[in-house]
Amino acid sequence: MLSSSILHLAWLSIAAFLAGGMNAIAGGGSLLSFPALLQVGVLPVQANATNTVALLPGQFTSAAAYRQELRRYRSMLPALLTAAFAGGLIGARLLLATRQQTFLRMVPWLLLTATLLFALGPPLQQRLFQGVHHAHATGLRPLARILLPFGIFTISLYVGFFGAGAGLLIMGVLSFAGIDSVHEINALKTIITSTSNTIAAATFIFYGAVLWRYGAAMMIAASLGGYLSARAARKHKPRGIRAVVVIMGCIVTIYFFYKLY
Repeated sequence: MLSSSILHLAWLSIAAFLAGGMNAIAGGGSLLSFPALLQVGVLPVQANATNTVALLPGQFTSAAAYRQELRRYRSMLPALLTAAFAGGLIGARLLLATRQQTFLRMVPWLLLTATLLFALGPPLQQRLFQGVHHAHATGLRPLARILLPFGIFTISLYVGFFGAGAGLLIMGVLSFAGIDSVHEINALKTIITSTSNTIAAATFIFYGAVLWRYGAAMMIAASLGGYLSARAARKHKPRGIRAVVVIMGCIVTIYFFYKLY
């Protein structure tokens, strides 16, 4: 008979594989992998830290694919990435300073926020990108250049602390600032979240908050799931993935509200 630790490792590897695939196609992978870690008995803060590290590699490949779209914003990238770095670092430290029980009580609300952001994503993006075109822009207004890093810093605090659903917040801020290309917004969003999550993951590793007996296997599984799903999505556009993620997020959120409240 298989020991419970092997069963836990197998279940978490499956959850990470699916989460990596979901992130590659539609996003929302943390709505599966984070609760899976809680389910096998990992403490809430360590579960979030391990989940952040496990899903990180797939973000690097996405960021590399957007090199061309970032060229127009090379002068702004140092300020934006510094803001993302600082926000991710402080958010991660806030998480590590939060008591386990306190964070556990926050979990249903964080999952609810992430699920709502993910569910409302398409209509909100449609409204945000009305009038967005792909022509060359004249650049951002000086005030937007000054204020944008502060907005990115604020959202990056959430990325470092929890992070699920933050991509939509970043896209909204970038669009509001006047960036006029969907591809450029996606490129900036990817590099910003990659930076925030990388420093958050490094912080979690430095302070020993990552459970490597689960994290290493989940990292491999998530990377494999993301790669295979991305290849499949290029050939056959999957349908209904977003709806599945939203339904799953609702079920998990309701479960944790019921369990904790």
